[in-house]
Amino acid sequence: MPENKLEELPFLSNAGFLLTLKCTVECPHCIVKAGPRRREEMPVDLACKWLDQISTFRDGHVCGISLTGGEPFYNLPHLITIADYAHKLGFIVSVVSNGYWATSKEEALLILSMCSSIQMVSVSADIPHQKLIPLSNVKNAIWASKKLGKLYNIAVATKNLNDPEFLSLMDELLEITDKEFISTAIILPIGRADTVSDSDNYILSSEPPQTACSMASFPVIMPNGNVFACVGPPLTMPRYNPLYLGNILNESINEIFESAEHNFVLHAIRTFGPKVLVDLLRANGYGDVLPDHYISEAICDVCYKIFYNESVCNLIKELISKDEKFRMKTAYGRYYYLNEGEMVRQDA
Repeated sequence: MPENKLEELPFLSNAGFLLTLKCTVECPHCIVKAGPRRREEMPVDLACKWLDQISTFRDGHVCGISLTGGEPFYNLPHLITIADYAHKLGFIVSVVSNGYWATSKEEALLILSMCSSIQMVSVSADIPHQKLIPLSNVKNAIWASKKLGKLYNIAVATKNLNDPEFLSLMDELLEITDKEFISTAIILPIGRADTVSDSDNYILSSEPPQTACSMASFPVIMPNGNVFACVGPPLTMPRYNPLYLGNILNESINEIFESAEHNFVLHAIRTFGPKVLVDLLRANGYGDVLPDHYISEAICDVCYKIFYNESVCNLIKELISKDEKFRMKTAYGRYYYLNEGEMVRQDA
């Protein structure tokens, strides 16, 4: 196995499959509102068909497949079948889980041993999760991953990076792994948490965070065939948002991915972060359509707030279509910062 280190990957080199919206628990912050009563699940035959298409895109450009949910382990035979098929096609296969199945070290080892095609395990660990699933499960899942030589990651979410409960949880996690294997995200008032106020324990700012978004590099396919640019707020938004890429039942993966290569909104976010779109609106005299505040450290909050409004989405697209300087900045910024020359070559 390669060294257990997470590295940023190029655009479209990894694709996500949201296998199911079923989950063993109903976390209060779940953006897709997964739970035991959900029935949506990606059929095995379609998943394999879509994997076949992805494997031929640019002669194997996509190297990784991430299986997520809901809870992928909810239907273990389903997960194993799709993971095995992806592995057979040569993909590096990862899975995201809440770790409910890791009730003991022995059980965690048994379950992960059955998933021999899965090479990386990401386990969710945060205050809402651990009110429903013991933290010992997370520790067991990581122990078993290490034992089997699998790559691993712990995905932690919090409303506030200074929250005492969050800091206490981090201390416990740092007892079992190093900080580089822990990723942290801000919980947003989206999905099941949409009734939570921005002011509820959040740190707010009048300015959006000035951070590029690496997550927008990895599209995700839903059980119904919808393809989104990332596994974040776009999953909850209407299809007019510019991070909705298409539906694989109506178009081929090749068509959807090639179209995504020329999506200026998407690549502006990947290169400079969504703040560049806020600046674009302000520079053209449309600051009045923007929110009054943003959640600090949460670039996803910016996308959600500006893309949920259809008129703002249309306005951004119109401004970009008329602004050659913005398009050039995006194309050459992408080339300079991300070493991706597709837009530059197209312009030439």
